[in-house]
This record gives sequence, C-alpha cells and structure tokens, in this order.
Amino acid sequence: MNKMKKNKFIIYVGVLALFLSACTDDFLNVKPTSTITDERIKELGSENPEALKTIIQPQVTGLYSWLIQWDSYGGERHNDFGITSFGLRTDLMTGDMTQFTGNYGWFYSDYTFTTRSGTDLIDTFIPWNYFYKLIKSSNDILLNISDGVEDVDLKIFRGQALAMRAYSYLYLVQLYQHTYVGHENDPSVPIVTEKSTDAEKANNPRASVTKVYELIISDLNRALVDLETYQRPTKVAVNKQIVQGLLARVYLNMEKYPEAASMAHEARQGWPLMTGDQYVNYGFKDLSEVEWMWGCDVTNLTDIALTGICNLPSHLSSVSYGYASIGNMQKCIDAALYASIPTTDKRKAAWVAPTAQKYQDITIGNYSFKVPDYGNLKFGRYSDTSDDNFNDYVLMRSSEMYLIEAEALAASNPSQAQQVLFDFVSTRNPAYVKSTKTGADLKEEIYQQRRIELWGEGFSYFDYKRLKKPIVRNYVGTNHNDDAKFDFPAEDKVFRFRIPKREIQNNTGITDADNNN
Repeated sequence: MNKMKKNKFIIYVGVLALFLSACTDDFLNVKPTSTITDERIKELGSENPEALKTIIQPQVTGLYSWLIQWDSYGGERHNDFGITSFGLRTDLMTGDMTQFTGNYGWFYSDYTFTTRSGTDLIDTFIPWNYFYKLIKSSNDILLNISDGVEDVDLKIFRGQALAMRAYSYLYLVQLYQHTYVGHENDPSVPIVTEKSTDAEKANNPRASVTKVYELIISDLNRALVDLETYQRPTKVAVNKQIVQGLLARVYLNMEKYPEAASMAHEARQGWPLMTGDQYVNYGFKDLSEVEWMWGCDVTNLTDIALTGICNLPSHLSSVSYGYASIGNMQKCIDAALYASIPTTDKRKAAWVAPTAQKYQDITIGNYSFKVPDYGNLKFGRYSDTSDDNFNDYVLMRSSEMYLIEAEALAASNPSQAQQVLFDFVSTRNPAYVKSTKTGADLKEEIYQQRRIELWGEGFSYFDYKRLKKPIVRNYVGTNHNDDAKFDFPAEDKVFRFRIPKREIQNNTGITDADNNN
C-alpha cells in the first residue's frame, strides 16, 4: 500500500471532532461543546439513526486519531506525539532501556527520574491530560447512544468507545498507583463516565484501584457484546479480539490467571507469529506486519510525520532521521539483558553487539549511521530514500498474547504453559529446548521472554510494577549512564506518577495530602 497517497480527510475530521468535544484545560469539569444539543442528538437515535451515525462516526474516528496526536498538551513539546510517547517514557524508567546521551533533553528526565520531582511539571501533567481527554471523547459518544439502541452500527460505535475508555483507565490506574494485587483499596484516579454530573466532576476524589478495575472490566465486557460480529476495515479499529487482548492484560494484572489465559488464547486465534528473521528484518514499521493485531496508521500527511522529528522513529529508531540518530540519543538495551539472550536467538540481532570500536556502521540505502554498542535496530527506517518518519505504531501483537497465556497457565498447568512458551520461543530461537521449569522459575523464564520480545513497546515499566521487580542499573559491566545508575527497590515511589497540581487546583475532591509521595 502506498502510504504517501492515502486520503487522510477522515482522520482530520476525527481529530477535529475530538478537539471540539475534549479541548479544555479543566478537562474533568466541562460540558460538551457542539452546534446541536445533547438532548437532540439522543433523540436522533430513535428518530433517525442514520443522521445520528453521521455525527458519531467522525467522533469514533477521532478516538483513533488521538492515539497519533501531535501536541496534545498544546506546548509544542517534542516528546508529546501520542500514545507511543508514553510507552517510550515508561520503558526508560526501568532497567531494560538506556538513553545514550542527554543531548537536547527529551525523555532524559524520564530516564533519570527527575520528571517525578514535582507536581507542577509539564511532563507530569501531559499523561493525565492526554488520557482524560480520550475518556472525555469516549464519554461524549456513549452519552448519545442509548442503552437500548438496536442499530448495529451504533452498537459498534458504542463498543469502540467503551473499549477506548477502558484502555485509557488501564493506563491511568497503572501510572498513578502501584499494581492491583496488594493495593486493591489504595487511591487511584478519579472516575468520570458519561453519567457523571458537573457537580460530581468538580468534587471527584481518587477512586480505589478496585473501583477503577471494575469499570475497566465492565466496559470491556460490554464492548465484547457490542463488537461480537464486527468486521473491522483496518487494524486501526478495535474489534472483539482486541477487546479480548485488553481483558487478558487486565486479568493478568489482577492475577486472575484462568481468565487471563482464556482471553489471551481467544485473542490470538488466527494470528500467526513472525519468524526470528522477520522479527529482525521487518523493522517494526508497518501495520501490515503479520502478527500486528492492533496499531496506528501513520502516513507522510499525518501531523506527527509532518513535524519531521516529533514522532516515535525520531526518538527511538537508531537508523531514522531525528533525535536518536542525528542527536546521538540512541535508545539501547541494558547490557545484562542483552548478554542473557542466547546467540542462537535471532532476536539478538535487533541490537548492536558490543565491540572494541564501541560503534557499528549501519548503512541503509543512501544513509549511513554510527550506532553505539547495544543500540537498537529493532525499530527500523520506513524509507531508504526519504527522511520522512512515518512508521506505523504497534499497540498489540499475537506474541504478547502467547506470553500472557503462558504466564497465566504457569500458575495452574505448568506443562501446558511450557508448551505454549515453546510454541512461541521456538519461532525466534530454533535451538530452544522446551522448558521443564515450574512455579516461580517458569514464571521468571516467561518474564525474561517478555523483556526480550516486547522491548521498546511500552510494557517493561508495567511489568516491573505488576511483578514487583526492583530496578537495578548500578552493576559491574552496566551500560547505564553515570547520572542514571539508580537502583530502586520494588514498589519504590518512582513506580507511581504524581497527581498534577492543576488537577488538585480544579478538583476539590483531591488535596495535596492525597497525592502520591
């Protein structure tokens, strides 16, 4: 498919719709803005469903457009380019990824944990603002589709809005509180639904972790029903299998292992696995990649591409034009993690092997790059003839579902977990021998595979939290920078973002005393 010639009009309409419904500073205490009243829109649901669909369709499109939205905060910050910017931020807040230099500053404060030092910092506010705007837009759709709607298309719209709201709350609950198990009653984030009144939004305390997870599960289960027969036109849209994949993530967090295994197994049906060679050579850049289940479609006309350098390839790819390559801000794999990958594993080629020269010369078409030891080659260059950064972004892969299923089965059926793990790992490492481990040892082996397989895709920070792992960077042979050689125990305060000061000022239900220490 020629990504440079696709008509992006519908995407821009979607973005416009999202901004009309969500652009505000006080995003937890607003009324929808539109040229037609909410009451009249709801009436259309029964009087003229076709007319209602013309209103809601661009709003649904806007939900997906928001995932690749440049400048969601409004400050033209070069680390504000949509959903993948948060995955990169959190990956850098673990021991699995390094940033080669602090040049230009972007994302380095995440790597050195200075982002968390105050509640008034912009980088603390951006994720809160971003996900609550997405929730606001989802709520606007849900508000205008009645519970008893019969129209199939409206049900599909509702299912997608429910899924996107759940997706947003899943991010928020993981960012602003520790993991579910052991913290069920701890304060998480305020809940806002389409039924929340203005008074409730203005005085909205932090809901417990359990309450937020209950909403997430309810939304996703409702979405399963609405999307039961939906045949999506593109991998950009959420369908039943994506909802099952999200539920698998949720149940794994909650250690509800039978449910996690079942949902992951169902979600991956019909989706193949890449070979090891495909893993290395595809370059994680195109939505058509065989095991990508859900992703973002980026073209040369998308805003984040038009910025030139305010996008994921610029900051993550060692061989694309931008901050990582030209700015010498390459993202590298942790040396100990790299050393743990067997030489027979094809994925080892996704990072530069350490050499006496400390750099490796990489040539792609007419472009040459010096990539440092351990620098990542997993995220490739979309074009070898252009500097345009319009790689597509992956949000869910079948590999993740295999790994969730294996981890969930390890608790009750280790032999089956071993088989699922073998089915997956053997596609990457032909020499892999089926594991005979059980219990904690098997779980650790599966976790190790997650660290390798999902590196750079925004999972490691949440895995550290979920499994209560310490951050270890200061060890003999480390490749972490001197100003980032931090070790933190499991569940340290760095594993919780702080509630932004703006929210405390605008929401009387939260005070300074309610913030994360």
